[in-house]
Amino acid sequence: MKFFLAIISLIFKKGKISKKNYTFKEEQYLGIDNNQVPMRIYYSKKYTHKTIIIFLGASPDGEKHKSLNFLAKALTQFGYNVFVPRIPPLMQLDISNNNVDWMTYIYSLIESRDDVNSRYITAVGISYGGGMLLKASLDSKMEKNPPKSILLYGAGCNADTILKFITKGEFEYNGELSKIEPHDWGLTVFFHHFIDDIDFGFDKNNIKRIIQLRINNEKDESLRQLKLLNDPEYKIANSIISGKIIPEVQSLVDQVMIDKSEYITDLSCKPICKQVNLKTFIFHGANDNMIPFTESVQLNQLIPDSNLLVSYLFGHKGLSGRSSILFKAKEAFRMLKFFYQFDKYNAS
Repeated sequence: MKFFLAIISLIFKKGKISKKNYTFKEEQYLGIDNNQVPMRIYYSKKYTHKTIIIFLGASPDGEKHKSLNFLAKALTQFGYNVFVPRIPPLMQLDISNNNVDWMTYIYSLIESRDDVNSRYITAVGISYGGGMLLKASLDSKMEKNPPKSILLYGAGCNADTILKFITKGEFEYNGELSKIEPHDWGLTVFFHHFIDDIDFGFDKNNIKRIIQLRINNEKDESLRQLKLLNDPEYKIANSIISGKIIPEVQSLVDQVMIDKSEYITDLSCKPICKQVNLKTFIFHGANDNMIPFTESVQLNQLIPDSNLLVSYLFGHKGLSGRSSILFKAKEAFRMLKFFYQFDKYNAS
């Protein structure tokens, strides 16, 4: 009943959440690199024993990501205290397995806090952070006192199929090959991570600088410096940061996929999914142009105890597309049922 009352309250308030309805704190934790790292906490004003830890994806916004902070506020209305820790490697778009160590470390820190009931922790993995979270859940430090469940939003499964999607926009579902225009961010992340392994045939420092400016959210400066490049540099750098792939860039991507095939396989969470014993709820937007929903279909097929909802109302960053009122109502009912089951499981 409390779950449905919270839903009704949010609807009547048109999604607006007053600061009076939660308590916000900004703290720091000592990272595994011995540096102080920011963490945001949203406490529910309702008496609660439930905690959610949001493990972010690869984004330079980190814990300040606007949509995720709204999500954290919304979750407080359902009786959750929500922790949003910065994960430094992911904030720098480092998609290596270093993030697994950070996640297990962060989980142990939060799990041991006095304001957290360790029996009622839910770990939420967003986008690329979802696959890393699944790997972290198998680490001995997390297995000692595991989360009650995992929730994945827009997560990936197979690094190989994700990388093919972000460069070609292709994904396969029910034996049919589909194609959509991928988000420009994916190509930027790819080249940021692999640029030191790529031979451009000329000095790469100018391209590397342009990409780093985009990573730092300095879009205007990256565009200004882009105009200063010579023609070969400009064509490649512009293709990367715009997401509009040209044959020269596709050739570089294909070579990386060959040269780094073992490393790319190691980035995937696909090989370990069958070992995940935790209850896992999987949510994905059908209109996601960063990571295709077929990745979550794969996760649901591999993880033994999982529930999947693919919503046709959502993309990677939230609500997407225009649909009829009846269609939206049906989708809303499916979402309501999914998240009711999620909340019921984590409250028991």
